[in-house]
Amino acid sequence: MALVLFANTKGGSGKTTAALVLAGELVKHRAKVVLLEGDPNRPLMNWATARGMSVIETSRSRAKTPVEAAQLIDQAADENAGAGEGKLVVVHDDHQDGVFDWIEGAGSWAHFVIADPEGSPNEWLTDVASQADLVIIPFAPSALDAKQVSRTVQVLNRVSKRSGKPVPYRILLTRAGAGAVMTRDEREIRQSLAEHGLPLMETTLHERPAYRGLFKLDKTVDELPSAAVNGLDAARRNAAGYLAEVLQTLNPSPAKKTEAA
Repeated sequence: MALVLFANTKGGSGKTTAALVLAGELVKHRAKVVLLEGDPNRPLMNWATARGMSVIETSRSRAKTPVEAAQLIDQAADENAGAGEGKLVVVHDDHQDGVFDWIEGAGSWAHFVIADPEGSPNEWLTDVASQADLVIIPFAPSALDAKQVSRTVQVLNRVSKRSGKPVPYRILLTRAGAGAVMTRDEREIRQSLAEHGLPLMETTLHERPAYRGLFKLDKTVDELPSAAVNGLDAARRNAAGYLAEVLQTLNPSPAKKTEAA
């Protein structure tokens, strides 16, 4: 199982959208995915509920052990399978006390756990970062967001020092224009990241109607109807490239897991 954490200590970075795009692409390739949400605003839980999925909301179903977490995840997966949702389970738990239980419990069912914390530094984020196979730091192309990237990297460096092992991370540019001409801000931000040796992903998640449609229509990119969304083919190519780079960054073995039923 691979654990991917999306982290940015500032809201509005496109973090939850980036997490959902990745989850949808993995499910498209037949991976089993647990979306672990730590945001008290519950955007992913609300998205799943609107789809009619069975979700795990810990105010009603708190797991006290990894075994209980695994049982709840299996039950939700079985219930969703009846509605064609058997490869995706959403767990909402914004308390750090049980986060390790959910991660360990997910290992008996999931190929991937995608964790989406609150958009501020907290123990939930740092606890998950200490276990993550990859941390993705999304940010929009603005000077304010770029400064927040450095703060998030500092948080990850502190986690690394405490845990005694490196926290692998990549920086993902989101909400950028899809045109061929790069803005001055984006060009300067890319140059600054390169000068400081910060690893920027080659793929950019562009500002596209399809990504806004994920929460408007409660769909994944693969499920969006072309009649309702402009530029869907381009968004699907963008999402596919994003998935490929994440899998390549993790290592070859998680990529093979997407072939499992």
